[in-house]
Amino acid sequence: MSPSAAAAMMRGLAAFFFVAALVFASGAFPGFDTLSIMMHDVVDYPLDGTTGPYTEDARWFSAIGGGVFASLCVVMWLIFAPAIENGDRRIVRSAIISLLVWFVIDSAGSIGAGVPVNVAFNALFLAMLMAPLTLVCQPSGVGVARAA
Repeated sequence: MSPSAAAAMMRGLAAFFFVAALVFASGAFPGFDTLSIMMHDVVDYPLDGTTGPYTEDARWFSAIGGGVFASLCVVMWLIFAPAIENGDRRIVRSAIISLLVWFVIDSAGSIGAGVPVNVAFNALFLAMLMAPLTLVCQPSGVGVARAA
């Protein structure tokens, strides 16, 4: 995939995940938390309606998690995508490492919390995010991420 196509893909993913981050963060606000509770129920499959209403601690962690997730989306848009376009191997490598750190910690925590199905969602999201970072090719056909 071309650098411009890979960067566009990263920006599209950033926009999609930013909306998800806002839904996640909405769990902090009683009366505005319906979508967050529904998203939580989807991730904690099967769909059984047992995830809400949120406790005060769950609301607090929704605010923190949603904020951190949204900030990652801004980094994806403003740092990762331009790095892909410009062939900045150092930043692309850093992006790959940061996503792997997220995947390991989030997946281990999900298993520890008794929600191993979230590992499947994490794997899907990781694959989506790694695609523009690892499948981009310079005009010479040499992959940016492979040269990192």
